[in-house]
Amino acid sequence: MGGYGRYLFSLLLFAAVLLTEVQSLPYDVHWLSGPTIIEKDVPSLKKNPDIYCYSGQSKNLFALWQTVKLNIKIKNDDFRQYIGESPAEVYEEYTEDSYGWAVVNPFQKRTQKSISVSLFAPTCMAINTKEGHTIELQVIRVDIWRILCMFAGMVLVFSSRALCGNPVFFYFCGIVIGVSASFMVIVYYFSKFLPKRVLTYGVLIGGWTVGVYLFHQVWENLRVLLLSYQTYMFWYTMLVGFVSFIICYRIGPPRNERSKNIVKWTLEGIGVQMIFFSSEYQEAAAAVILSALTVKYFPQSLLLRILGYWRRKFPPKPRLLSSEEYYEEGARETKLALENLRKYCSSPDCAQWKVMLKLNDSKRFATFVEGNSHLSDDEVLDYEAYAFSLDRTRKPDPTANSTRNLEISDDDDDTDYDDD
Repeated sequence: MGGYGRYLFSLLLFAAVLLTEVQSLPYDVHWLSGPTIIEKDVPSLKKNPDIYCYSGQSKNLFALWQTVKLNIKIKNDDFRQYIGESPAEVYEEYTEDSYGWAVVNPFQKRTQKSISVSLFAPTCMAINTKEGHTIELQVIRVDIWRILCMFAGMVLVFSSRALCGNPVFFYFCGIVIGVSASFMVIVYYFSKFLPKRVLTYGVLIGGWTVGVYLFHQVWENLRVLLLSYQTYMFWYTMLVGFVSFIICYRIGPPRNERSKNIVKWTLEGIGVQMIFFSSEYQEAAAAVILSALTVKYFPQSLLLRILGYWRRKFPPKPRLLSSEEYYEEGARETKLALENLRKYCSSPDCAQWKVMLKLNDSKRFATFVEGNSHLSDDEVLDYEAYAFSLDRTRKPDPTANSTRNLEISDDDDDTDYDDD
């Protein structure tokens, strides 16, 4: 009993220490595992930040096209967010940013209101704002965009051979590449007007982050200019697209086999990347890619050999024709054969005079070639009588016995009358 009491005391002590550590954490963690909405009013003098964490899930095929997002609903963009793999990492970034020690990453946008989180790894996020907001964990079981991306990748993989020589696809890709390249040329010549010394000194003094930050600001300003002059950009795109079409029309689609192979491999590479990045379940996406490439490049001779072995091992069961099907097939094939014979006899390849010399009834042959029936009226009557007799033999009439008895009785009566 004493040993059991000591065990219970140690267990209670461990629980108390764990509870003390949890209570002593400088932040509050909210674990989200499904579709959840958390509303936060205007924060008061609370010192501990709220950290929202998605715990992740196990890998399964139902998560192949699944998407999980953390949505932030707030009136304005006056907030900063911190993302990490654990609450401690997020809290460390939160405190560094609060003290002004955080390293600025120009490519990380700090005001994203919708964040796609990893399905299978924990993801945590904290928000630093003075406005009321709502945190929503959105779980999309079947993301239509992921399905379309994987389907488009499959189409590129299986249709790469046909597309590499398709003129319409060639012109379309040429126009897209021409317009994109023209914008890159504009950006290049626009960068020529920037003072190089400022960028050089910025990189030397502030490191690479300052140079990248300046480049990012230039790109943002250029994007604003493009949005401000949409009409001019539309006509510019149409003009460049027309010039690209003229150049592609002058060059023409690739005719060399090696050029087609290069285009085909490029399309297949793009398709493979689209399939791989269409799902966060990368193992399943890789299996889809391997299956698609195996089906496409499986040797035709080996496939025919396997099919032949299967048919020999498991031969298909033949299906017998019914009497109606046999009659219809016979009539159809006979009519087709007679038409072919009539065409041959009417063609110059047939020596009609030699054939007529060997026939007993040349007039009948001539009428057949002209389109009349190959049977005479007597032959038709004989065939119908023969067919009628076969039908009576196969399917006897149930009233035949009574009719036969009636005929016999009539004969008997006649015989008796004659005898009398």
